[in-house]
Amino acid sequence: MGRPIATSLLARVGLVCMSVLASLLLLEAACRLVRGGRDALLHWPNIARERMSIDSGGACAYRHDDLLGWSLPPNCASPAYRIDADGFRSTSAAGLVARAPPVLVTGSSFAMGDEVDDDQTWPAYLQDLLGRRVLNAGVSGYSLDQTVLNAERLAAHAHPALIVVSFTPGDVWRTELKVAYSRNKPWFEPVPGGLELRGVPVPPPERRAALPVAARLLGWSTLADEVVERLAIREGWYYREGRAVPAGDGPVIACRLMSRLARLGVPVVVLGQYGLGHWRGDAAYQAWGAQAVRNVLRCATDAGLPTLDLAEPLRALIEARGRDTLYRTEHHTPLGNRLVAEIVQAELKRRDFQLATQDR
Repeated sequence: MGRPIATSLLARVGLVCMSVLASLLLLEAACRLVRGGRDALLHWPNIARERMSIDSGGACAYRHDDLLGWSLPPNCASPAYRIDADGFRSTSAAGLVARAPPVLVTGSSFAMGDEVDDDQTWPAYLQDLLGRRVLNAGVSGYSLDQTVLNAERLAAHAHPALIVVSFTPGDVWRTELKVAYSRNKPWFEPVPGGLELRGVPVPPPERRAALPVAARLLGWSTLADEVVERLAIREGWYYREGRAVPAGDGPVIACRLMSRLARLGVPVVVLGQYGLGHWRGDAAYQAWGAQAVRNVLRCATDAGLPTLDLAEPLRALIEARGRDTLYRTEHHTPLGNRLVAEIVQAELKRRDFQLATQDR
């Protein structure tokens, strides 16, 4: 009697496994059709590797940067964005006063404008509102230390009338890392009286070993990628991280970076931004993120820099319009970016920066 029962049990387990596998394959096919049409059924690259721009032949793959870790290649066009000859994300220059000094925007993915077209980023909308060229120097994945180093490097070359330095709570935390998003980066170490830059020149990444094991094995799956994005479980899937300084040093480093911005000799506005994950988090998580931003902005104020915290304006907009009108999977929708640009432009006008040009 034992053998027939065992055989029957194995048959049932096998049937269940085959049913699950068939269901997963159907879901995979459906995801591919929705995302990429019929061509996606024939083309099965490692999506995680493409998202991380690890393969050097990928469209607009990040290039290695000895100072910043990575940067955007000039004269690049991809389905997601275009980069101009100077390494800035493209914005239309039609109707602008060419002789007016530009506004320079630095930051991470919220400045760069992930998930929207070139003319739908908030720097692009700000350019329309000011009638003055706005250079979008945002680079996805940058921590606040990289953003500050980028601002320092560009200030001398772009000769801006103003620099807007954008950051998020996560950008503050990532200042504690020497490996972020599977890429080597510089870091600052707190020392008595200031900071010391470490890890420069930044070593190039290990090309094939950059992805975590899970992404190397399942990165080809559109279904897996959809689950990862919806659940926001990117760490350990897309990328690995490596700590440079003890946990908790991020706010200290971020605070001291503000004095570096104050020494640029150019007016600087420090802007605190928030992703969808902030608003989806529980009360403790939101409090942590808001406090991280407030701490940096307080240090910026102490250094003599004007600041703008988007927490309360965004909260009011979410209550009035709903999160889905302002955010996509994590970053702003075109409407969200336009509203951010309007808030920034109103603050610049309130502080009397005199940036709007009249002879357009």
